[in-house]
Amino acid sequence: MKWRLFGLCLVFIGQVSAEGRLLQLDAEQRSHLGVRTALPEPVAGIPLAQVPGRVVLPPAKEFAVTAVQSGVITHVNVPLGVKVTKGQVLAEIDSVTLVDIQRSLVDASAVYGVAVAKLHRDEVLFREGVISKMRLQETRSDFERARVSLRAAEQTLLTSGIAQVDIDRIKSGATQINGLYKVLAPVDGMVLDRMAMVGQRVDAFSPLFRIGKLDVLWIEVDMPQERLKEARIGDLVTAENPGVRARIIEISQSVDPQSQSTVVRAVVESGADRLRPGMHVNVQTMHRSTDRIFKVPVAALFSHEGRSYVFVNRQTGFEAVEVAVAGQEAYSIVLHEGLQGDEAVVVQGVAGLKATWLGSSSTGGHGD
Repeated sequence: MKWRLFGLCLVFIGQVSAEGRLLQLDAEQRSHLGVRTALPEPVAGIPLAQVPGRVVLPPAKEFAVTAVQSGVITHVNVPLGVKVTKGQVLAEIDSVTLVDIQRSLVDASAVYGVAVAKLHRDEVLFREGVISKMRLQETRSDFERARVSLRAAEQTLLTSGIAQVDIDRIKSGATQINGLYKVLAPVDGMVLDRMAMVGQRVDAFSPLFRIGKLDVLWIEVDMPQERLKEARIGDLVTAENPGVRARIIEISQSVDPQSQSTVVRAVVESGADRLRPGMHVNVQTMHRSTDRIFKVPVAALFSHEGRSYVFVNRQTGFEAVEVAVAGQEAYSIVLHEGLQGDEAVVVQGVAGLKATWLGSSSTGGHGD
């Protein structure tokens, strides 16, 4: 195979144009070398730092679920890490305090009923001139106090997770007083933390769950202070996982004294369904640029005497064009000088063309 390649190179040397040093290959020669071309891909950013990052939720997307009344947890419905919907029952708590509040509701409802009846009676008596206006005002004042007390008792039960229809049934006596209440999910999201345990006694406002709404995710990067100049607001951040793209929205103004790094935050624009809060990902920052920059496969680039080149397919042959490398990704090279974007670049068979090009350089008097 090596002798065949060497022989081909000798044949190609005689077919190199002196002007522009174009390598001219016919279809059979291209087939022997396996030459394949492709157009460079225009890109809007230059790849810079490769750093580890972590997926987090914005603080505004985290919700604490607490016990509204003291009691004992009798049932937990959801484990850690599952998705929940708004209003879904997360746990149940048996509360003596809730029983007392319901008794207060029943009492307040009875007082309110008496106040309503007394007000109606005194309004009739006042119109008939039997009682004074002062007496009617006192009756109205008692009615207002009874109405406010009833409303306060209802509101306390509503905040305890008791539905209005159940409150009405308790007032009417259709439902017996029960201290069991349900803990509901405040939003659609995922259970990030679960503190509730069956049999646990909790006080009012004790934390039970932490729910995260997953419609927005951030990627946080600990950027070394010496590389901070590479990060700018609006720059693109890409993760190793294909399709995950984020945009830098904040660069912290503080530096960690231990690691000497600064937190750079980027909001995920696409691929959020592939991420989970707490995940660690390797990311690459991409600096936005107004220059004409292009991406080609790694195999398209070759070096000679400290310079970088690609082979461009011209009408009469292949030309070695010097390019400037702006950055490198996993499988591609980003170039910001040397290409116009409308020329096909050799992405396969570069080694054979390079051997021919070096041979033509020697023949034409060009030193390696």
